[in-house]
Amino acid sequence: MSENYRRAANYFEMKDDIPNALKYYRKAGATQRVKELLIRNAKNHPGAGRYVETKEYYFEIPREEILELPVLMAGMSMLCDLLLLPEPSEEWYRELEAFGKDKSKSRELRRDARTRLAYLDIALPHRGIRGILRIMKNSFALVQKGDIALLEFSVTGNMPSVMNGGLDFSEWSKNDTQIAKFMGKSLEVLLGKFGNGLVTIALVESGFEKGAMPAYEVLTRCSNGFEAAAHGGKIEMCFVSVGIQVRQHLVEGQLPSAKRVYDSFLEKAKAEGADQLLPNAQAFGVWLSLFGGCGEQVEEYIHTVPDARVHFCILDRYRQMVKLRCLIAVNRLEEANDLAMFLTGYFVSYERHFYHMENELLKAIILYRMGDEHWKGLLRDALTETGEYHFVRIVSLEGAAVLPLLKQMREEGAFQGVDEEYIQQVYEECIRVASSYPDYLKYIPQETVALTKKEMQVLSLLCAGMSMEEICGVLDIGYDGLKKHNRSIYRKLGAKNRAEAERKAAQLGLVHRGESGYGGGIK
Repeated sequence: MSENYRRAANYFEMKDDIPNALKYYRKAGATQRVKELLIRNAKNHPGAGRYVETKEYYFEIPREEILELPVLMAGMSMLCDLLLLPEPSEEWYRELEAFGKDKSKSRELRRDARTRLAYLDIALPHRGIRGILRIMKNSFALVQKGDIALLEFSVTGNMPSVMNGGLDFSEWSKNDTQIAKFMGKSLEVLLGKFGNGLVTIALVESGFEKGAMPAYEVLTRCSNGFEAAAHGGKIEMCFVSVGIQVRQHLVEGQLPSAKRVYDSFLEKAKAEGADQLLPNAQAFGVWLSLFGGCGEQVEEYIHTVPDARVHFCILDRYRQMVKLRCLIAVNRLEEANDLAMFLTGYFVSYERHFYHMENELLKAIILYRMGDEHWKGLLRDALTETGEYHFVRIVSLEGAAVLPLLKQMREEGAFQGVDEEYIQQVYEECIRVASSYPDYLKYIPQETVALTKKEMQVLSLLCAGMSMEEICGVLDIGYDGLKKHNRSIYRKLGAKNRAEAERKAAQLGLVHRGESGYGGGIK
């Protein structure tokens, strides 16, 4: 049996399926092979790569064995940080730092320790970007002198963004062109293949978010950045380029164009076996679908994303934000509020300013729909912060969902302290986006759904799964009469078809979905 487990482990290892390879090596009792595979994983994927999926194996390695190898100490520092454990992360960093200064260790191991420290100085998520320009400049000098060979890492974190990728670079956007001129060459050297197209794409994203760059220029520069990344660079940077292009098409009201760009990239990612990108790429597709109105895909997606309060790692942040919007779209406001409150702690403690601004906007929308007046303070604070960076699109892409809030605040003159020119630009663009996508995160308060008694009966039977013929028989009405009732129900619920009407009726608490029996579903 042990030999069969070892063969299975070898098979999965050849397929680069590290979690399953570890599982079967453990079953085979091959403890040393487990450790070797963990070391190799930490060497090949020093950032986010498979740490979370294999965390139980890393935590099983005896502490004294971890302290023997810089690669494992660095791996444990990163793993703890990914799991929202910054204090243990810093403890492992200090152990690695002490190792690098210990002259009883070999020169090769001390150099490896310095290399991994330089990597962690830039890449540890909880440290944010404080002092990172100085750190990068120092690392660049060490690389040039040959003291270290900096490990390859991604600035995107597998997200469709640089500004909001591996770290939060919102602050850089205030002086984007100057920083690009000052650090551009150094960044390209430090990041290796991840540097291809980086400066071009980062500047485009900053210009796009501020609404300061014409659409044609955004799309042209994105294409140039994509080509640079696609030829000798990394597909992760291509994802950022695609993310910006999609958002630009959405702002212009061109949903079909946005979908074409996305679909083409998704096929490319699958063809190239970019498995590390697929969870976020698929989440991006779900977010894109919200602009066409809520569909079955949204409900399904909610169930695929882990409950953040039970299992959360920072690699899930983008998926959790898409889930948050999905919960709002299907009117599960209490759940949405719980998730938004949980995410606030992470965004604040890890200095994720861009995500924090997005989250505060969504929290304001949630509280507005729940009838909680605290939404006004949240929205004003969020717009004060987005206005500081002049981020227009972070607000306007919430379009139809945020527009009623903006209108009420304007009517009440409640934007004191927020730049008037900025608010005007945001407001006008929100109107344009909302007119293009009126069904985005569409909200229908239950009290506004005025169904007649007969319509309630029809809706109840629809949700009970009865066929049209069966409903006609039970209610003693003709087929044409039933179709007339259905059209009226769909219109009042803002639904396009029976499935959507059933789903919205359940969300609004009008019926209990799936119950059988005449009238059994009426509340």
